[in-house]
Amino acid sequence: MTKITRQKIFEKIQRLDKYLSNLKQIKKEVKGEKEFLDDFHFYGLAERYLQLSCQVIIDTLNLVIIEEGIEKPESGQEIISFVFNKGIISEYLFSRLEGVVGFRNILVHEYGIIDHKRVYQFLKGRLEDFEFFKKEILNFIKKQEEK
Repeated sequence: MTKITRQKIFEKIQRLDKYLSNLKQIKKEVKGEKEFLDDFHFYGLAERYLQLSCQVIIDTLNLVIIEEGIEKPESGQEIISFVFNKGIISEYLFSRLEGVVGFRNILVHEYGIIDHKRVYQFLKGRLEDFEFFKKEILNFIKKQEEK
């Protein structure tokens, strides 16, 4: 892996850390689903930071794909499949990231009205997916450096 690509990935991971920190703060401040759904500040911020976090995953995996010389996928879902099939991410992470990419598409393209209950559920139960992604990507980079 080139030094430039590695640096770009590290920068993206740093941004992800910041977004996750903000999401954890929102999660901590929200007293329950009703408060979340009633306060546009909570759900608006959560939507945006979740969108940005999902985008970091897609952008990072695109960098890995380019670096590895893998055929460029046409969609976010294909990105996840490609890196899984090449052994870059685990089966567990693959199964978790499929939902992340789909969720990002909903947030970005607003297929209908965004379901704030789903945003709340994602905030409460899926932040560890981003942490797991970070761990696996950093392990992948470490293995590349050892080669």
